[in-house]
Formats: sequence, C-alpha cells, structure tokens
Amino acid sequence: MKNMALDYAVDSFRTLLGIQGRSFGSKTKSYDGISDGYEGVQWNVAVFKDRPGKARLGVNLEGMKYDGWPIARFIEHELEHPGLPSLPVEKDKIHIDFYREAWIPSGGRPPIKENIIKHSGILLDGLTDVLLKEMLIDASSCLAAEKNYRGRAKQLVTLSSSGIEKEMPVSPHLTIYTWIWSSVPSDLQEAKMLMQKGFDRLLAVYEYVKSHS
Repeated sequence: MKNMALDYAVDSFRTLLGIQGRSFGSKTKSYDGISDGYEGVQWNVAVFKDRPGKARLGVNLEGMKYDGWPIARFIEHELEHPGLPSLPVEKDKIHIDFYREAWIPSGGRPPIKENIIKHSGILLDGLTDVLLKEMLIDASSCLAAEKNYRGRAKQLVTLSSSGIEKEMPVSPHLTIYTWIWSSVPSDLQEAKMLMQKGFDRLLAVYEYVKSHS
C-alpha cells in the first residue's frame, strides 16, 4: 500500500536540500524516513507507522566516531556552557530526545527497553539548565569514561524482542525535532511548504549543534 505521507516527506526533503539522501527504516522499526547522509550532524525526516500521516523533521547526531566523537564534544560543551534552553527559536514547537542505542558487531542496533534517556521528548520551552544537565549526564553514561568518553560504554540492557538481559556496547543518539504535519498534505507543493517551515524553525538549532560538536 502506497504511503503518501512518506512519499511527500522524501520528495520534499530531497527537493529542498538538493540531495538524494539516505533512506532508513525497516519492517521492525516504528518509522521510515530519510536523512541527508552526512557524517556528524544531519537533517532527517521521519514518518511514524503508529501515527499515520504525521511527519517530523529533525536535527540528528548519532553516537558514532566520525571525526573524534562529535556527540561527546557536544555533550561536554552543553555541560560546561548550556545553550539549548536559551536558543532564540520557537521553543514550544521543538522537542529534544536522547536515545540509548545498543550495538551488535555487524553494526546493527537492536531495540532495547532502556532506550529512553532521562527527560527525552521535552519541549525546549520546558528545558531548564537543571533538566538539561540531568539529561546530559544520563547520555554521557553511554560513553566510555575510561576512554575520555570517546567510545561506547558497556551496559546491561534488555533486548525488547526476547526480554533477555545482556551487557552490550551502547552510545547516545541526539535528535532535536519539530512536527511538520499531522495529516497527509494535499499535494507535493503543500508538503514542500510545510517542510520549508520546519527547516526555518530548526535552522538555528542545526547551526548550534553543528558548531559545538
């Protein structure tokens, strides 16, 4: 069955950024979407299977090495100089998430029950310095302290598929996002207009995370 919300999201994302991008999602994931595919800070858009028609645009930073663990640099910066709570943006329309991701040797990330970092999902207009610090400390626990936080920590996690507890490498994954539409746009032109509004809303966030990671 054709997913028009996903088609419009992918087409408008590619058109507005002028790139092919990299698709993500699978039968086992609750979402499908596309990212710009760049190493480090990325743009991405996701459409959720359990919320038909809804789409969100995000600024994404995964817990990967890249050029020296940019997510570690960003966490360190925010712990020393918290700036997210005071960004001049539409704080009542922008959410922040940190996820805990477990890794297997092939590079896959199986779902785990402990994936939500403290305070994830909070709107920026409710994010205080105190809440941000608690979130960042929880996120930094997913990085290896013995490697100056430039590597994945090992934690006991619970595999969602089987309920088995297992010690696995983990890392934090940051996504700061805004919902761009709550129902399928009437056509591609409307989708591009709504997507552009999302880019405009998140541009300062994107530039901030990129400059400090």
